[in-house]
Amino acid sequence: MEKLHIYHINDIHSHFDNWPKIRRYLNQQKAFHENIGEDVLLFDIGDACDRVHPLTEATDGKANITLLNQIPFDAVTIGNNEGIGNAKHQLDSLYDEAHFPVVLANIIDPETNDIPTWAKPYLIKTLKSGLKVGIIGLTAPLYLSYVPNGWEPKESDEVLPKILLELVPQVDMIVLLSHVGIIEDIHLGEMYRSIPIIIGAHTHHVLPEGRMVDDSLLLGAGKWGQYIGHVTIKLDAHVIMDRKAELIAAAELPGDPEDQTEIAALSTEGEKLLSEIKVADNPIALEADEQHANELVSLGLDAITEYAEIKLGILNSGLFLADLPAGIITKNHLHKILPHPMRLLECTLTGQHFKAMIDEMESQRVELMTKEISGMGFRGRIFGELCYRGFAVDPNTREITIDGKPIRDDEDITFVTVDHYRYISYFPTIENEGRSRLLFPYFLRDVVGLHLEKEFPILK
Repeated sequence: MEKLHIYHINDIHSHFDNWPKIRRYLNQQKAFHENIGEDVLLFDIGDACDRVHPLTEATDGKANITLLNQIPFDAVTIGNNEGIGNAKHQLDSLYDEAHFPVVLANIIDPETNDIPTWAKPYLIKTLKSGLKVGIIGLTAPLYLSYVPNGWEPKESDEVLPKILLELVPQVDMIVLLSHVGIIEDIHLGEMYRSIPIIIGAHTHHVLPEGRMVDDSLLLGAGKWGQYIGHVTIKLDAHVIMDRKAELIAAAELPGDPEDQTEIAALSTEGEKLLSEIKVADNPIALEADEQHANELVSLGLDAITEYAEIKLGILNSGLFLADLPAGIITKNHLHKILPHPMRLLECTLTGQHFKAMIDEMESQRVELMTKEISGMGFRGRIFGELCYRGFAVDPNTREITIDGKPIRDDEDITFVTVDHYRYISYFPTIENEGRSRLLFPYFLRDVVGLHLEKEFPILK
């Protein structure tokens, strides 16, 4: 009876608290299995990067690749934080120094009408036992974000049939590195019985013993390096006889006295690099207040409406996490205030649908002021107070006026906000009725920085 061990991590999101333990454990397990003649594969399933960490921001994710190089991964795929958290030229160079292959079958470069040069749609790995494993990579095809960033995403069903037709005859088994989320993983398990192992990510699902869907074993190891996934596959003459999955809690693994020093040094180096990039000379300190409207949010509204050249803007106070000091402002200040990987969203609604959206906002205004939220690009604590620019809402009647005139149901209203508003569930009218586009390449903090640089330049 042969044994194949697969270890996997996903959605680290630049949370490095457990990284030394994860690195130590995976390197030890690889050596252990190889020493007793067992096959072993190591995978990362994407979103290793997240610009919430200052070192990721300062190096455009290349520091994360340096860390991944500390583990002998057999393959990785990308998540949306790699794919759309970087401008196209940044992603094109992200893996220049990688010691591992990137598998990605469903993102096309329109300039070449092919897979990016830094990736392969799949690879075939022949293990010491002679077992041939086909490894495919998929990522979430977020059209709204990928297309304006210069990429053409494809749905899983657009690419998998052709790949499987090529791959199945060449290998003994297939492993899918799937950064598309648990709902799509279930669909893939139901549709493609030739894929016995689907290692999932994106939705941060936790499957302690995996989940069988028809003939496919679905796996998921949560987020932030909380777990390491491990599946043991028993084979007879290269045919799968048994599969058993487990999760290892990274925090419970043995530590080392130097771990905390190493972790702290990553943040220190990132902040140092960002602090070297000066942006503006701010004359007046502005205090953040996550729960209430304030002058810092007003500055943000100035910045986004100016950049987008749109009169109407909407932001929430919970986006702004730290004070803006007086004096020289650096990229580090902006990153501390606005660590979210959010871009601006331009949205056009009819007057009727704009009223419906504002009704959604006003009906939840009080609740949202203290509502704890996470994900969808938000890296703060609470949503906070909704703040409007360019229009007024009567608190009693909810009548909306622009320049003192009520809006008409049949007129088009265009406003600018952050992409987060389209992805969260609180304001469904934006997704369901809006004609939306993302404004690339800048994040919200970059747009605020451009505004500060223009208004308060550093005089040499």
